Amino acid sequence: MTATRRRGAELEAAVLEAGWDILSDRGYSALTYEALAQQAKTAKQVIYRRWPTKRELLFAVLEHHGTKLPTVEVDTGSLRSDILTLMRASNGRITDLTAIFSGLIGTHFDQVEATPRELRAALFGNRANAVDAALDRAVARGEIGPGEIPERVLALPYDLYRHEAVMSLAPMSDEVLVEIVDQVWLPLIGKYSGRTESE
Repeated sequence: MTATRRRGAELEAAVLEAGWDILSDRGYSALTYEALAQQAKTAKQVIYRRWPTKRELLFAVLEHHGTKLPTVEVDTGSLRSDILTLMRASNGRITDLTAIFSGLIGTHFDQVEATPRELRAALFGNRANAVDAALDRAVARGEIGPGEIPERVLALPYDLYRHEAVMSLAPMSDEVLVEIVDQVWLPLIGKYSGRTESE
């Protein structure tokens, strides 16, 4: 194999993109230094120097791919529609992510030495919270009151969504998304925020 002469950021990006391809297509067990060097057309020693452990390599791959994920910006005019739009966007990207996480928390979990929460944080980073923004708009419209909402309630729709995703390893039906929002989340938001009637 003849290594392609690339350096610095160009080489690093090529290696990490090849790592994502391997991870999403074949799973964590296939993400070896040998396979990565072959796919990225570089020397194995080059990869070892940058990421000396497989855990560091995995997090670097997730963080690099996470920077490419689209940011969903939504303002539909109602809290219910905003949240459903955000959850539908996540649902459209769930297949690859559930495949990856199912492999990581299965037979290879001990090798990774990382929790699903840490892996998710590596992938999505510290993005602005779209749910908080939707709630702020709902308060400004008078759709809900300004009461303090517990963090657990704020996180609930995506906690339930991730549970469904892990259990089924497939996108949810739209009916399930609507049930999460209408039957569980919005009633709790109304309870804690001091919802106002504004039809």
